[in-house]
Amino acid sequence: MIGITGTIGAGKSLVGRILRDRKIRVIDADVAVHHLYRDDKNLRAAIAKEFGEEMLTEKGVSRSRMADLVFSDPTARKRLEALVYPALTQYLLHANPAFVEAALFENVPELVKHLDEIWVVCAARDVRKSRLIANRGFSEEDAERRIELQSAKDNEEEWTRLFPNKKLRFIDNSGDEVQLQDAIKNLI
Repeated sequence: MIGITGTIGAGKSLVGRILRDRKIRVIDADVAVHHLYRDDKNLRAAIAKEFGEEMLTEKGVSRSRMADLVFSDPTARKRLEALVYPALTQYLLHANPAFVEAALFENVPELVKHLDEIWVVCAARDVRKSRLIANRGFSEEDAERRIELQSAKDNEEEWTRLFPNKKLRFIDNSGDEVQLQDAIKNLI
Protein backbone atom coordinates (compact mmCIF):
# COMPACT_ATOMS: atom_id res chain seq x y z
CA MET A 1 0.00 0.00 0.00
CA ILE A 2 1.30 3.43 -0.95
CA GLY A 3 0.29 6.63 0.82
CA ILE A 4 -0.47 9.87 -1.00
CA THR A 5 -0.12 13.06 1.04
CA GLY A 6 0.95 16.67 0.73
CA THR A 7 0.08 20.19 1.73
CA ILE A 8 -3.24 21.91 1.14
CA GLY A 9 -3.80 22.76 -2.51
CA ALA A 10 -0.88 20.66 -3.75
CA GLY A 11 -3.09 18.18 -5.60
CA LYS A 12 -3.43 14.99 -3.53
CA SER A 13 -6.97 14.44 -4.78
CA LEU A 14 -5.93 15.00 -8.38
CA VAL A 15 -3.21 12.36 -8.02
CA GLY A 16 -5.83 10.00 -6.60
CA ARG A 17 -8.19 10.71 -9.50
CA ILE A 18 -5.46 10.14 -12.09
CA LEU A 19 -4.63 6.78 -10.49
CA ARG A 20 -8.35 5.84 -10.39
CA ASP A 21 -8.64 6.76 -14.07
CA ARG A 22 -5.88 4.19 -14.65
CA LYS A 23 -8.10 1.62 -12.86
CA ILE A 24 -5.88 1.60 -9.77
CA ARG A 25 -7.68 1.28 -6.44
CA VAL A 26 -7.29 4.40 -4.30
CA ILE A 27 -9.12 5.02 -1.04
CA ASP A 28 -9.49 8.58 0.23
CA ALA A 29 -9.08 8.35 4.02
CA ASP A 30 -11.43 11.30 4.62
CA VAL A 31 -14.19 9.58 2.64
CA ALA A 32 -13.48 6.29 4.44
CA VAL A 33 -13.82 7.99 7.83
CA HIS A 34 -17.25 9.36 6.88
CA HIS A 35 -18.33 5.85 5.83
CA LEU A 36 -17.07 4.52 9.15
CA TYR A 37 -19.00 7.22 11.03
CA ARG A 38 -22.13 6.00 9.25
CA ASP A 39 -21.57 2.23 9.11
CA ASP A 40 -19.17 1.07 11.85
CA LYS A 41 -21.40 0.14 14.79
CA ASN A 42 -18.49 -0.13 17.22
CA LEU A 43 -17.15 3.30 16.27
CA ARG A 44 -20.62 4.82 16.50
CA ALA A 45 -21.12 3.34 19.96
CA ALA A 46 -17.72 4.60 21.11
CA ILE A 47 -18.47 8.12 19.82
CA ALA A 48 -21.87 8.12 21.54
CA LYS A 49 -20.26 7.00 24.80
CA GLU A 50 -17.43 9.54 24.61
CA PHE A 51 -19.28 12.55 23.20
CA GLY A 52 -23.00 11.83 23.59
CA GLU A 53 -25.73 10.38 21.37
CA GLU A 54 -26.46 13.84 19.97
CA MET A 55 -23.21 13.63 17.98
CA LEU A 56 -24.66 10.82 15.84
CA THR A 57 -26.89 11.21 12.81
CA GLU A 58 -28.30 8.63 10.38
CA LYS A 59 -25.57 9.63 7.93
CA GLY A 60 -22.71 9.53 10.45
CA VAL A 61 -21.88 12.31 12.86
CA SER A 62 -23.11 15.85 13.19
CA ARG A 63 -20.25 17.64 11.48
CA SER A 64 -21.16 21.04 12.88
CA ARG A 65 -21.44 19.77 16.47
CA MET A 66 -18.24 17.76 16.17
CA ALA A 67 -16.39 20.72 14.66
CA ASP A 68 -17.65 23.02 17.42
CA LEU A 69 -16.46 20.54 20.02
CA VAL A 70 -13.02 19.73 18.63
CA PHE A 71 -12.24 23.41 18.00
CA SER A 72 -13.38 24.52 21.46
CA ASP A 73 -11.96 21.65 23.54
CA PRO A 74 -8.25 20.94 22.94
CA THR A 75 -8.58 17.37 24.22
CA ALA A 76 -11.65 16.51 22.12
CA ARG A 77 -9.73 16.13 18.86
CA LYS A 78 -7.26 13.75 20.51
CA ARG A 79 -10.09 11.73 22.05
CA LEU A 80 -11.87 11.54 18.68
CA GLU A 81 -8.67 10.51 16.88
CA ALA A 82 -8.08 7.79 19.48
CA LEU A 83 -11.43 6.29 18.45
CA VAL A 84 -11.32 6.95 14.69
CA TYR A 85 -7.73 6.15 13.71
CA PRO A 86 -7.69 2.52 14.90
CA ALA A 87 -10.99 1.89 13.08
CA LEU A 88 -9.63 3.58 9.94
CA THR A 89 -6.40 1.58 10.08
CA GLN A 90 -8.27 -1.71 10.39
CA TYR A 91 -10.61 -0.75 7.57
CA LEU A 92 -7.75 0.14 5.24
CA LEU A 93 -5.72 -2.96 6.08
CA HIS A 94 -8.77 -5.11 5.36
CA ALA A 95 -9.61 -3.22 2.13
CA ASN A 96 -5.95 -3.34 1.03
CA PRO A 97 -6.06 -0.68 -1.70
CA ALA A 98 -3.03 0.00 -3.87
CA PHE A 99 -3.06 3.63 -2.64
CA VAL A 100 -4.53 5.53 0.28
CA GLU A 101 -4.84 9.31 0.17
CA ALA A 102 -4.67 11.27 3.43
CA ALA A 103 -3.58 14.71 4.54
CA LEU A 104 -2.25 13.73 7.96
CA PHE A 105 -0.59 10.32 7.90
CA GLU A 106 1.70 11.50 10.68
CA ASN A 107 -1.29 11.30 13.05
CA VAL A 108 -1.83 7.61 12.24
CA PRO A 109 1.53 5.91 12.93
CA GLU A 110 -0.02 2.44 13.04
CA LEU A 111 -1.17 2.88 9.44
CA VAL A 112 2.17 4.37 8.35
CA LYS A 113 3.89 1.16 9.50
CA HIS A 114 1.97 -0.68 6.79
CA LEU A 115 2.74 1.73 3.95
CA ASP A 116 5.42 0.57 1.52
CA GLU A 117 6.20 4.16 0.58
CA ILE A 118 4.67 7.63 0.66
CA TRP A 119 4.15 9.92 -2.31
CA VAL A 120 4.31 13.56 -1.23
CA VAL A 121 2.52 15.88 -3.64
CA CYS A 122 4.13 19.32 -3.67
CA ALA A 123 3.44 22.58 -5.47
CA ALA A 124 4.80 26.09 -5.29
CA ARG A 125 3.17 28.22 -2.63
CA ASP A 126 1.69 30.73 -5.12
CA VAL A 127 0.23 27.87 -7.19
CA ARG A 128 -1.43 26.36 -4.10
CA LYS A 129 -2.81 29.74 -3.08
CA SER A 130 -4.30 30.30 -6.55
CA ARG A 131 -5.88 26.84 -6.51
CA LEU A 132 -7.45 27.38 -3.08
CA ILE A 133 -8.97 30.66 -4.22
CA ALA A 134 -10.13 29.43 -7.65
CA ASN A 135 -11.18 25.85 -6.81
CA ARG A 136 -12.36 26.05 -3.22
CA GLY A 137 -13.59 29.62 -3.02
CA PHE A 138 -11.21 30.64 -0.23
CA SER A 139 -10.51 34.30 0.31
CA GLU A 140 -6.92 35.33 -0.30
CA GLU A 141 -6.42 35.79 3.45
CA ASP A 142 -7.89 32.39 4.33
CA ALA A 143 -5.82 30.64 1.65
CA GLU A 144 -2.67 32.34 2.91
CA ARG A 145 -3.47 31.49 6.54
CA ARG A 146 -4.04 27.80 5.78
CA ILE A 147 -0.88 27.55 3.70
CA GLU A 148 1.10 29.25 6.45
CA LEU A 149 -0.16 26.73 9.01
CA GLN A 150 1.60 24.03 6.99
CA SER A 151 4.69 26.04 6.03
CA ALA A 152 7.06 23.62 7.80
CA LYS A 153 6.04 21.04 5.19
CA ASP A 154 7.34 23.25 2.39
CA ASN A 155 10.70 21.46 2.55
CA GLU A 156 11.62 17.83 2.06
CA GLU A 157 13.53 17.66 5.34
CA GLU A 158 10.28 18.09 7.29
CA TRP A 159 8.68 15.17 5.45
CA THR A 160 11.77 13.05 6.17
CA ARG A 161 11.50 14.02 9.84
CA LEU A 162 7.81 13.12 9.92
CA PHE A 163 8.36 9.75 8.25
CA PRO A 164 11.79 8.45 9.20
CA ASN A 165 12.68 5.11 7.66
CA LYS A 166 9.95 5.47 5.01
CA LYS A 167 10.64 5.65 1.31
CA LEU A 168 9.39 9.05 0.14
CA ARG A 169 8.77 10.11 -3.45
CA PHE A 170 8.15 13.78 -4.13
CA ILE A 171 5.81 14.75 -6.97
CA ASP A 172 5.97 18.36 -8.11
CA ASN A 173 2.49 19.45 -9.15
CA SER A 174 3.28 23.09 -9.85
CA GLY A 175 2.54 22.61 -13.55
CA ASP A 176 -0.51 21.41 -15.43
CA GLU A 177 -2.34 18.08 -15.30
CA VAL A 178 -0.47 16.67 -18.30
CA GLN A 179 2.84 17.17 -16.48
CA LEU A 180 1.37 15.53 -13.38
CA GLN A 181 0.14 12.55 -15.41
CA ASP A 182 3.62 12.14 -16.87
CA ALA A 183 5.18 12.25 -13.40
CA ILE A 184 2.76 9.60 -12.14
CA LYS A 185 3.33 7.43 -15.22
CA ASN A 186 7.08 7.54 -14.52
CA LEU A 187 6.53 6.49 -10.89
CA ILE A 188 4.29 3.54 -11.66
